[in-house]
Amino acid sequence: MKLRLVPKSQIKKAYEREYRENKLDIKDRLETDSIDKVPEELFLILSETLNFIEKVDKGEEENENK
Repeated sequence: MKLRLVPKSQIKKAYEREYRENKLDIKDRLETDSIDKVPEELFLILSETLNFIEKVDKGEEENENK
């Protein structure tokens, strides 16, 4: 096994999350600025995941009907 030495600053940068204040209020509307920050890739990943789940469900239904 090869060991690599990584500086502490790089580890901190890689694993530290930036926390933002949640600006969602049930009584008020969602701020549009926060929606604009969501990358389009996230929506693509979600749609592909949902398509996969639907295919699995259809496959299970077909197997049960046989």
